[in-house]
Amino acid sequence: MALKLGDLSKVPPKQKVMLAVLICLVMGMAYFYNYYRPVAAQREALQAKLHELDGVIKMQSEIAKNLPSFKVEVRRLEEQLVLLLEQLPNSSEIPNLLKNISDLGKESGLEFIKFAPGSEVKKDFYAVIPVSISVSGDFHSFVLFADKVSHLPRIVNLSDMTFGSPKQGGENQVLVNIGCTATTYRFLEQAAQESPGAGKGKGK
Repeated sequence: MALKLGDLSKVPPKQKVMLAVLICLVMGMAYFYNYYRPVAAQREALQAKLHELDGVIKMQSEIAKNLPSFKVEVRRLEEQLVLLLEQLPNSSEIPNLLKNISDLGKESGLEFIKFAPGSEVKKDFYAVIPVSISVSGDFHSFVLFADKVSHLPRIVNLSDMTFGSPKQGGENQVLVNIGCTATTYRFLEQAAQESPGAGKGKGK
């Protein structure tokens, strides 16, 4: 049965207060669940997004502030790359480079027992060419040979050096058999980098 307005006058004051409080609670809960909580969640999400964007803005501001120095560094690295590429011979220069290494050994007083280029291994933009070397001579001659190799215009690294038992040579020389690997590098043209063979070499 519907409550009439005139009946409210008959309700005791204490119950009127309780009824008013109950109505306020119901309205407050309806406001909280239907309006405040969704708006609060949306506001929290927007604040998180704003904080994220502030971080992005600060990071990009730092990048923009350091952009001139970044450009200088990029130019420096590009120049360094050009210099390094100049030290990588192409395929037509490899035979001359290997001959130069052999000639340097003979000029230094070494006798070549073995000079065997191995199979090249392709990397990203260059190929590694190992050369197995075995020479006979005194230690000073080998040091002289290594120094001359280090001053070649192309990159050549000597590694895996082994020294055999020394023996007496002429004119009070102590001769020793020395084995090592001379590793040089060849620049790969773009077509060679993209060929199936290049992928197989890289996998090795």
